[in-house]
Order: sequence, then structure tokens, then C-alpha cells
Amino acid sequence: MENNQFSPPSSKSGFLAARSNSFIGIVLALLSAFLLTINGAIGKQLGQELHPFFLTFIRAFIMVLFLLPWIFRNGISGIKTTRPGFQFINGLFFALALFGWFWALPRIPLDLVTAAGFSAQTFAVLGAIIFLGEKSEAWRWCALIVGILGGLVIVRPGLGGVSPGVLAIIFSALCFSASKLLVKVITRTDPPESVVFWQASWVAVVAFPVALYFWQTPNWEQSIWIVTLSIVTIMNHFAITWAIKLADIGVIEPISFTRLIWAAIVGFVLFGDTPNIFTLIGGAIILGSVVYIARRERNEVKSSIPT
Repeated sequence: MENNQFSPPSSKSGFLAARSNSFIGIVLALLSAFLLTINGAIGKQLGQELHPFFLTFIRAFIMVLFLLPWIFRNGISGIKTTRPGFQFINGLFFALALFGWFWALPRIPLDLVTAAGFSAQTFAVLGAIIFLGEKSEAWRWCALIVGILGGLVIVRPGLGGVSPGVLAIIFSALCFSASKLLVKVITRTDPPESVVFWQASWVAVVAFPVALYFWQTPNWEQSIWIVTLSIVTIMNHFAITWAIKLADIGVIEPISFTRLIWAAIVGFVLFGDTPNIFTLIGGAIILGSVVYIARRERNEVKSSIPT
């Protein structure tokens, strides 16, 4: 008699699904790196005219306004959270990170902002291993260390002193890395769109009292750029939140090093910041680490498929 029972899913399909998620996570992390650079360029321009605390609040507030129609259309269930405490703490850390980031943007070149911010990758990967129990594969650490060395070539600590702007970026990086770890925990039970909405909402709430003290009414041109900044930020938040959900932090964090390449290009085109030889060398090192990660992930998929 014919057996009509369905066979259970093979380990091969489960493995391929996991690896496919890692690849998608890498692509989304690359997109996020580009969007974050555009975000930084707009923030750098606005930061020369508006206070960073005001920018932190108004960007988050406009993001919430943009997200509300989408929420009403798709239903309130999309933003329900099972971890309201973690959502608040995530918003608090993200607000502190933005305070430092917006403060530093107009004070140091865009590529230096990006390079100094790479310390967040070290904090995030280390935190993921200690607190989240993620795998600590040797090749991931090697790629991460190579990327960090590329960033150090650009920053060159000890040769010219560390400026207050760089210190602000390092503080921001600490807060960003804490936020990423929280997002990884929250997305285990909550959808990414919930994280994006509550993150923006809590940043607006936390930043409002400080922004009120430094309030500045933007003109029409500034208002247009603030709206653009908010839209780019929403796109970036969705990209990085989905990337964190689909792939290990140890996989996607080294991909963030491509921001340095984008920052050098955008900084030169828009602000006339000419990258020096150290930026070019560091960028080449970082690019090499990213290419290695992508090739290693692809080769592991091929070599691990049962024949």
C-alpha cells in the first residue's frame, strides 16, 4: 500500500534556510550602512545650525508621525510588545547614543565620525557572546579584528590626541551597541516593526524635556531636510532591525565597516573633506574584511550541503 505520509523536513532544508537568512541579513546590513551614511551627512549639515538635542527629538517625533498611518492601516497588533520594559530601556540607550552622535557630527569629519563609531562593533560582538550566548567562531573574530585595525589606521590614536568629538562618538557607540543587544532580545518575541515604532516613540519621550530647553524653530529648508532625515532613518531602522533578527550579530557587525567607504565618498562630495592616505589604506583593509565575510558565508553554504 502506498505511503501517503509526508516526510519530515530535512536537515538540509533547515540549514539552507538558516544560511539564507544570514545572507539576507548581510544584504540588509550593507543597505543600512549606506543609509546611515546619508543620515550622517544630513545630520552633519543640520547640526551646524540646530542643537543636537533638538534634532534628536524632532527626528524621532516625525518618525512616529510617519509610522502612525502605516500602523492604522495594518492594525495595532503589529506594534504590540511582550517586552515593554526592554523597549523603554532600548529607547533610553538609543536617545543617549543620538545625543552623542548629533553633537559630534558637525565637529569632526564624517569619515572620522564613522571610524570612531566602529568601536560599537567590538562592544556589540563581545556583548552578544557574553550575554546572548552567540557562537564565537574564529573566522568571524578575525574579520572583525581586521576591520577594527582598518578603523584604527584612520583614527590613528595617540598621534594627535583624541578630540572631544571622538570621545562623544565612542560614548555614542557604547549606547548603540547596548541598543543592538536589546533589539536582538526583543525581536525574539516582538516583530521588527514594533521595535522601530517603540524605539522612535521612547526616544521622542526621553528627548522632549531636553529639546524643549534648547528649542529652535526650523525654517522651511531645514524642515524639509529634517523630514528627509526622518524618512531615511525609518528605512535604516527597518533594514538593521531585520538584519539583526535574521542573522547573528557576529555576522552582520563587520559589514557595518563599509560605512567608512561611503563616509569618505560622501564627505568629499558634500563637505570637501579630502580623505588622506590613512583613510584610503584603512578603507581598503575594511573592504577586504567585508569581502572575506561574504565569501566565507557563501563557501560554508556550498561545502555543508549534503550530496
